[in-house]
Amino acid sequence: MNQKRTYLILSVFIVSLIGIFYLLFPEPSAKENTYYQGGLSEETLTRKENSLFEGGSFLDFSGHVEETVAGPVAVVSEPDSKPTKTKSYLESLSPEERAKLYDQLYERFKPLTEKFPNNSLIPKKLSEEETAKKKENEDHYYRVQREILERKDVSKEEMSFYLNTKLKRSDDMLEILKYGMENYQKLVGENPKSANLEYEKLLKERLDGLSKSREEVISAQKGN
Repeated sequence: MNQKRTYLILSVFIVSLIGIFYLLFPEPSAKENTYYQGGLSEETLTRKENSLFEGGSFLDFSGHVEETVAGPVAVVSEPDSKPTKTKSYLESLSPEERAKLYDQLYERFKPLTEKFPNNSLIPKKLSEEETAKKKENEDHYYRVQREILERKDVSKEEMSFYLNTKLKRSDDMLEILKYGMENYQKLVGENPKSANLEYEKLLKERLDGLSKSREEVISAQKGN
């Protein structure tokens, strides 16, 4: 019974987080695609595959945190809110309070970490060395991406690094979104009134878009 309740809470938590993610990182608007090195489209290159929980989409709280049945959920500021407000909650905490908050959040993510141990988008507690290496790889990834978008001649080695990282990010995001969809469908099956057709449509569109981008990346790897 307790295990069932834990997974129900986790399911609601994931659905809530995915909703927040879409508010903060909307899908690129439909337009005629421009193609770059390796045949990668602008849509694929600029598609967001950030963590659902870090890097501006979850832990950079806007204002305060509300405790719900699904765990702590970021309260997203209105679109016309001043940018300086975005990190006001975290900035108001002492280093000790911030560390405690992160520990609480990592503990809540533990079931997801155990279910998807190799998913790079689910936050894990890292050592200083691991954190530095992660940042180094992310900086490298975005530098190469910027060079591709600027139509600079990216070497085969750099392109290989970028494509491998991009594919891993796409796979990890697809893994999370598919899990979110599965749990959403279970919730709707148990409680049809909880259905949200707009959310479901948005989630399906993101899954389709990511799958299409993934195929582009694989095709670029074959030609690299």
